[in-house]
Amino acid sequence: MLRAVGVLAVSLMLLALAAVTATADSTRTATSPAKLRAGKKDYDKAVAAGFATAKRRLDAQLRRHPRRPTVVLDIDETTMSNWACLDEAGFELVGLANCVLQSRSRAFPAAKRFIRHARARNVAIAFITGAPEAVCAGRRKNLVQQGIRAPFSLACKPADYADSSLVPYKSAARRALIRKGATIVLNVGDQRSDLAGGAARATVKLPNPVYVST
Repeated sequence: MLRAVGVLAVSLMLLALAAVTATADSTRTATSPAKLRAGKKDYDKAVAAGFATAKRRLDAQLRRHPRRPTVVLDIDETTMSNWACLDEAGFELVGLANCVLQSRSRAFPAAKRFIRHARARNVAIAFITGAPEAVCAGRRKNLVQQGIRAPFSLACKPADYADSSLVPYKSAARRALIRKGATIVLNVGDQRSDLAGGAARATVKLPNPVYVST
């Protein structure tokens, strides 16, 4: 019986790995591992600068007194970094899958500061990630482990989603929040696909020198 449970767990892990690494919507950039490593400090500074911009844009929106203000954030390379796992894998995208499956993503300090700032102003936090539903519980666990406590909402890519672009899924998830009464005052992501499709009053795009998602 225990052996059967172990085999099932491995099978589920392999299925989740296949789901995470089915990166038809993601492409590795041409930047070499050496250049990525050399530019790490500048990258970290650019992420912090992006969240400083996000804070200013959020505050500007709040001066308009929106009803049920909500900030939407992507997870990977926005709220949490997979740099260590990517580095271990020579910046191949299997490193991203490893971090997701093993809950090893680390929250960007600037992201945590921004979320605290938003919550202090009674702004709801919603995460919309391109990670599949098979790993959604792990994504939630990883967020909490990194100090991003509930309450927050989390949307993961449906198991039957077949579009090569994440834009229809992510924009629909934002519209679903609006139908529930939220006003999305700001949408933050590291990919254009995180922001495309509207349904947010303001957006901030963070850098991602490693990969691009459609």
